[in-house]
Amino acid sequence: MQKLAVVPIVLALPLVAGDFSRQTLSVTQTERFNVSAPGTIRLEKSFGELEIEGWDRPEAEVTVVRSSEHLYSENERAEAQRRLDQVQITSKQNGNDVVVSTVYPRRNRFAHPLSQRSDVEIRYRIRAPRASKLVVEHNRGGVNVYDISGDIHATVGNGQITLMLTAGRQYAIDSRSGFGNVYSDLEARGEGRHVLGGEFHSQGAAPATSIYVRVRIGDIVILQSHGAPLG
Repeated sequence: MQKLAVVPIVLALPLVAGDFSRQTLSVTQTERFNVSAPGTIRLEKSFGELEIEGWDRPEAEVTVVRSSEHLYSENERAEAQRRLDQVQITSKQNGNDVVVSTVYPRRNRFAHPLSQRSDVEIRYRIRAPRASKLVVEHNRGGVNVYDISGDIHATVGNGQITLMLTAGRQYAIDSRSGFGNVYSDLEARGEGRHVLGGEFHSQGAAPATSIYVRVRIGDIVILQSHGAPLG
């Protein structure tokens, strides 16, 4: 399988127009993987904002943007860049499967007492064949999935997950939030409501696409898509 990589782009950008003394840092990297058939896209220990979109091409494209949360002076940027580089994100191909793994340093309990991450913001944008399967293990932040028709197994620690599913298909949905709301515009069976959370179940006619979603803290939104892709 041929892998095409784009050289990382490192930028230092002012947060406010005209403020060139203190800047944020940003690194963007894009990798592409040729796949002969739809496989599994697997996210391991991701955090931040994750967007996965289905398309018609026989390839998977993974774009990751790592950014600093704060402004840094010229003298501070070397240390800020070092912390940015400590968050390592690798994308690997195994046959038609693509695995995106995130490794980050021990959490800063003072700056981020509820999450295992440093002072780095991450944005993932993944585009893959529509029939791909998804396995997502997401720590903290939003997860948005659009136009993926394969099975989806997603767990989120803290954040909202939104699934835009193709209309007219059969889905077997098992979704539950420990502390948050669950909303869907699909027909529900056995829909329940807990004191501290919600759940949504829908058993489509066989063969149905399996949707398994768990969120510890946050909302779940499952909608039918009728229009153009997000963003």
